[in-house]
Amino acid sequence: MKKTLIFILLLFICGCATSTKKISFIKVTNEEKTMKQEVERITTDKEKVMINQKEYNKYTVQKGDSLWRIAKEQAGNPNFWRQMAKQNNIKEPYMIKPGQTILLSDTYTFKTGNKTKKMFKYRTIKNSSFGVGEKLVFAIKYFGITAGFGILEVKNFLDINNRKAYLIEATAKTSPFFENFYKVRDVITSYMDVFGLFSWKYSKNLEEGSYRNNSYMEFDHEQGFAKKKEGDKCQIPPFVQDVLSELYYYRAVFTGKENELFIDVASDECKVYQIVVKKVGEEKVTVDAGEFDCYVVRPFLKYEGIFRQKGDVDIWLTKDKYKMPVLVKSKIVIGTIDAVLQEATVVEP
Repeated sequence: MKKTLIFILLLFICGCATSTKKISFIKVTNEEKTMKQEVERITTDKEKVMINQKEYNKYTVQKGDSLWRIAKEQAGNPNFWRQMAKQNNIKEPYMIKPGQTILLSDTYTFKTGNKTKKMFKYRTIKNSSFGVGEKLVFAIKYFGITAGFGILEVKNFLDINNRKAYLIEATAKTSPFFENFYKVRDVITSYMDVFGLFSWKYSKNLEEGSYRNNSYMEFDHEQGFAKKKEGDKCQIPPFVQDVLSELYYYRAVFTGKENELFIDVASDECKVYQIVVKKVGEEKVTVDAGEFDCYVVRPFLKYEGIFRQKGDVDIWLTKDKYKMPVLVKSKIVIGTIDAVLQEATVVEP
């Protein structure tokens, strides 16, 4: 990935000095309430799935595996993953664990062209963690000095491919003092499916000193590819995340019980990589926004350039239904940079 200031990267990865929390709550909109009720209905529907009585080969799930990867490597075509899930009675959100046995068939079919093709079925995932109107404001501190500010905001709904999507925006800028040395104006935008919590579109506009980087990607989950604005394409697993939506996906699926979760992410270089986020502890912390009981999680990623990750990046997520990021601590080549929550507007589920 291109060199980027660590504080904007910290906001993309995921995400407690007063006794009063600077947190305000707003009610969910009627539109979103209706959609979340529909998600609840779909995810609690007890649909029986039959496995064909045929002879299968066996495969033991390894650390970091996904159905998409197993289908690609063991069956020769990643598009077989959905048939594999059905035959193994693996339901949404299609999570598998190391040591789990997967039965592999030699009769998978994927028809294209003029031949009949089975309709693509989108996943549905419950989300009680965030909604339209949520806004998180962070101070980015270097040796205790506020070097800049970052905002994560779920701004609105949009219609994409006849489906509803969240419009999520991350912005970052340097503080007035630091602008004398290095001015930053970064905007990252993600369009995330409301029902399935995967990315549809992603754009990045970076202004960092004299450095400029603008990129745009669209994701076609039915056809299995991502496309850049230049027209370049790359193969993707179904329901891939971008570098901003991965935070919101993790907040929705993390319950506090999982020791680690794997997330497939497409970078703006049209490459797919995987991160693992591990729970490393629990702790009460105090930040500008107040005092919070938190889970401490650690994503494993490496960065390029002077702000390349030198040590661990630890993130404090609130131990409630919101899983709100309140603190990020990261070692860089010189010193440590912290993203500290100053205030937040939270949407009641």
